[in-house]
Amino acid sequence: MISRICDRFGQPLETGGLRYIARIQVYAAYDPLEITFDDLGRDYSAEIRRIIEECRDLTEEELMRDVYVDFSFDLCPACQKAYIRDPLRASEPGNG
Repeated sequence: MISRICDRFGQPLETGGLRYIARIQVYAAYDPLEITFDDLGRDYSAEIRRIIEECRDLTEEELMRDVYVDFSFDLCPACQKAYIRDPLRASEPGNG
């Protein structure tokens, strides 16, 4: 009985059959802060108001997407092997 579909190429995955799950997390990277004495005395009010105004028309989901996104994919054995070899599909035309 088919219970899932391979998310890479649509191959049916049998219930109880071998399948793989690929999880991808994409999140905002940051460099460690270097806070100076001048930074501590600076007034950030205008900058905070500007950021709030930029975010005013965005939904919570849109704001979170800029910070963190989590994906989970079911893969058949053939797609798992291909994914391990080239997870970003860098070998496809137009990707490099």
